[in-house]
Amino acid sequence: NLWKEDIDINSVENFEHEEIDYAIFHLESGFFATQGHCTCEDEAYISEGNVEGEEVECASCGKIYSIVSGDPISDLDQAPLKIYDVIEEEEKLYLSI
Repeated sequence: NLWKEDIDINSVENFEHEEIDYAIFHLESGFFATQGHCTCEDEAYISEGNVEGEEVECASCGKIYSIVSGDPISDLDQAPLKIYDVIEEEEKLYLSI
């Protein structure tokens, strides 16, 4: 289970489900989820990246992505991050995968 209170505002946490990693973000505008690893060669954990507003910067390659859309911002040739809908029910978070 993933609890809303476990993720501070303006932060990201790694969440593993059936051996697949996801990155769960808590922004001022709500909860968002992307794939757990960057599309870069190192496949770094997105949860180790730096969150700034609605963007995340990969800790390994330095590329920046939109948390909301998954689109690359700093390198438009980079593959986008897969995004997932987050469903909030009471105090729990669920991913639509």
